[in-house]
Amino acid sequence: MGTHKVKIHLSNEQYELYCKVRKEYIELLDGMTEEERKRWFTKLLFRKAINFEKEIDGTIYCVTTHFNSQAKTSVFDRIERLIEQTEK
Repeated sequence: MGTHKVKIHLSNEQYELYCKVRKEYIELLDGMTEEERKRWFTKLLFRKAINFEKEIDGTIYCVTTHFNSQAKTSVFDRIERLIEQTEK
């Protein structure tokens, strides 16, 4: 599987919102026991892949996902890395 780099451009307002939400999640998780965190993350997991089509301005976009149960990073880790890349 190849590595794909995506650069996301955020406005200052969007980046501030990201930082605020990230801080809130960290504070929320810090206040939980290990068991509470496990239950919280389990509720967030997708039970099946997301697959759909969306038409925008006459173009049909097909969205499909797959999840690697052996992955060493989470979706959250990847999003964070993408956002950090935009800061460079």
